[in-house]
Amino acid sequence: MNELALELNTEEIQEVGFSIKDDNLAEWALIKIREEKNDMERLISVCEQKISDYEEKISQFKKQYESHTNFLKSQLNQYFESVPHKTTKTQETYKLPSGTLKLKYQKPEFIRVEETFLKSLKALGWDSDIKTVEKPDWASVKEKVTISGDKVVTADGEIIDGVTVQERPNIFDIEL
Repeated sequence: MNELALELNTEEIQEVGFSIKDDNLAEWALIKIREEKNDMERLISVCEQKISDYEEKISQFKKQYESHTNFLKSQLNQYFESVPHKTTKTQETYKLPSGTLKLKYQKPEFIRVEETFLKSLKALGWDSDIKTVEKPDWASVKEKVTISGDKVVTADGEIIDGVTVQERPNIFDIEL
């Protein structure tokens, strides 16, 4: 079976009922896995390089689009300012057969320094506008409890609600 295993690929080995029964076959399997891993990593590397190349091309296309259209956009903006246009609460528009020129009103951006902002609210007495976040400290709790079936239990035997234990299967792995 050893000679046969060395000549067959993984799919063919599965078909003939191959099993590992000694250290030599186990060693062969590890070498085979390493070869497959190296092949996979090589192929992934080639693909990642292609992805990188395409991402660079996409970036170039975007830059080219921006450089080719910025002048026209600025000219359309100047034209927009010179013609009567429809005005609403949120924007101004001017329709043309091939599209609409729009000036959208932006809401202001609020840049907050959280610590200073918090102090200001406290000084104003606006405590109702301050959130307090309570969160269990799982690392601390975990040291004080035990597992009983699918429940988490205190040293006194009390079940802690809100936590369920879900067993997970062991994972077989190999190191190369």
